[in-house]
This record gives sequence, structure tokens and C-alpha cells, in this order.
Amino acid sequence: MRFALLALLCCLAIVPAAHGFVIEGDRWPGPTISVWNGTGYKAPVLDAMRSWNAAGAKIRFVPAQSSATADVVVRIGVISEQGLAAVGYEPGSTVTLSRGLGRVVATALAAHELGHVLGLGHETRGCTVMAPVVNAGSLSRCGLGACRVLWRCLVQRDDRNGAFALYGRRATT
Repeated sequence: MRFALLALLCCLAIVPAAHGFVIEGDRWPGPTISVWNGTGYKAPVLDAMRSWNAAGAKIRFVPAQSSATADVVVRIGVISEQGLAAVGYEPGSTVTLSRGLGRVVATALAAHELGHVLGLGHETRGCTVMAPVVNAGSLSRCGLGACRVLWRCLVQRDDRNGAFALYGRRATT
């Protein structure tokens, strides 16, 4: 009986802390990921980049000078979902967004797809931008509809923790 109790205690001691973020892709090799936005969603994509940059991970999205020099190209396309992106590091990566999205939905969707670019998968445990379905409207149970400055509300604690797990945390001053 003592042996079983000791074995159980040892197992509990080595169980990793629970988290909801899911890492599915390889991390990008450098400190920046350049993004060319070839869509009509200029402000939403910039706000999505700003949201991840404000998270504090040691990786930053920066605007690219051209599509030819970009690590990631954001484009409009005909897809079955509203957005699509490769997960993790992939040279010549693209993010595809569908047509006809409103500003709030386009911003939330671009942030979600950029999370995939970072290497994060879908997370189903709570209110995160990496949830399989991000409800950014006024009925959002996560409060996104009430957010005054959307880019500040998109990347949640669990999203940040996933980015930290992949890239580390920037030093704060």
C-alpha cells in the first residue's frame, strides 16, 4: 500500500501544469515575421499584428516592403472557412481571408490566423483568439463585442502563454 501511495505521489509530482494552449507547428527562426497585406483589410490586419506584438513574446510581426520579401502574405481567397493559414514556420507562408468580412470579424480572424502562423493550434478550454470559432460580435461570451480597443482584447492569457512557450517572453522595462 505504501508503495502504491509513493508511486502515485511521484506521478503527481511530474505531471506538467495544465494549460489550454496547443502548439502544433515549428517556431519561426528569427525575432520577426514580415507580413505583406494584399487585402482590403488594411487596419484589421495591422491591428491583429499589433495584438500579437503587444502580447510580450520574443517574436514580432512587422510590415513587409513587398510581397516578394515577405515571410507571410495575407491575401483574399475563396475558401470554405473564413480564414486559412499554415501552422508554424513555413517559408512562403500565406494567410487567406474570405471576402465581405466586417472590421471586427476581420480583425479577430486575422489575429486567429496569425496565431496559427506563430505555431499555435486550436484551443478549446476558454476564451482565446485561438478557439476554433471566434465569436467577435456583440453576443461574444468572451466580451470582445464590448471591447473599446479591439486589438488590446484579442490575444488572451492562454494565447500569450502559448506564444511564450514557443518564443520566450520579452523583458519588460
